[in-house]
Amino acid sequence: MATVIEHMDRWSRSKEIDIPAGAPGRHVLDPDDIITIARHQEDGRTVYRWRRLHPFARGMNEIWRTTVTAVEVKGAPGWLWTEIEVADDESDRPARVPFMSVPAVLRELLADLPCRDGVVPTSTEPTWVGFDDLPDLMDYLADDTRLGPVYVARQGARDAVGFHSWASEVMREVVGLGTTYLLGTPVEQEFNDMVGELHAIPEGAIRTYLPGVDLDDPRDPRRHQILGSVRIDRSGPRRLAYIFGLSQRDRGTLTPLPAEAWEVEHMLSAGEAAQYFGTAGADLRIVPNRAVADPALGDAATAGSTLAATSSDGVVGASEGRGRTGQQSGTLSRRGQHRRLVELLEENERLRAEVERLQEVVGANQYDVGVLAAVEALEGEVKSLRHRLGLDAHAARQLNAS
Repeated sequence: MATVIEHMDRWSRSKEIDIPAGAPGRHVLDPDDIITIARHQEDGRTVYRWRRLHPFARGMNEIWRTTVTAVEVKGAPGWLWTEIEVADDESDRPARVPFMSVPAVLRELLADLPCRDGVVPTSTEPTWVGFDDLPDLMDYLADDTRLGPVYVARQGARDAVGFHSWASEVMREVVGLGTTYLLGTPVEQEFNDMVGELHAIPEGAIRTYLPGVDLDDPRDPRRHQILGSVRIDRSGPRRLAYIFGLSQRDRGTLTPLPAEAWEVEHMLSAGEAAQYFGTAGADLRIVPNRAVADPALGDAATAGSTLAATSSDGVVGASEGRGRTGQQSGTLSRRGQHRRLVELLEENERLRAEVERLQEVVGANQYDVGVLAAVEALEGEVKSLRHRLGLDAHAARQLNAS
């Protein structure tokens, strides 16, 4: 947790945000730039979340929300989950997968923390595989607990130094989404012999192995795509980086949130709602920003890409995407609901401050009937605002507080 907060402090300063990353609270830099920092501890679990929200972002080229969530568990794996979500509104063009680069803070964290995706150690650079490493690589391929792919590239005729430098550039947009391994010329054939002909990698190619490789299933090889040497030779490193990055972001839209991430999302969102709306906040219905297996909600399918890896004995996840939730008739979009929530919070704060000021005046002059009437009118205005924004007792339970 301390490492995450330290990195978030540096990252915030690089973005000219003068707010300590470890200090809980809601900080309004301007109406369209809000920083929320939450820290929560219960049952041996410590949760930290840093979130930057631009509630009025529009179009798919504007970042709507950036979130970093870290969880430290006593005696169990901790994990980190990062998200970048782009703006989404009713006027957007037909859905497509957005492409946001891997955040610099995630690269730095992965270099500073011993992280794993399932049993696969993560890295910010491609890792060479020697003969002694092949058994471990076989375990990584077979691992069905990992969320991201394992990329394996063959050196072929390229020199070792140039190949590693080229691979680092090509795979830079999948850092945090998957892990890359390089097969030097001496071990290429040994690897192919171990996986068999159907799972082998052609000369000079890169293969994407999805979780749970099954060498005994003749249908399994079709899941693991190959980028051949011809396509590689015709494309520059930047183009290849985009291809791999976009492919994984697209694949991530189908990946449900892990159960532990969903639990933390429930806890933090309900806590934030309760902070502003009292105990009624606990009844707010929380809708995820992409597909998630949660029996309380049924099928809440949304579009958004997921980056996933694991932290210091636990999970490091990052997701990039646009959260478009399937809508019922008459229901606001997820961003529309969140924007309404932000507007309500701002108005609530203004009215609350005014009520407190008038109550102080009432305390000094208990018999000022005019002031008492003003307080009552102001309280009526608060109730009217809550009703106008759809926050009556029934609507509060339906509000998306994510």
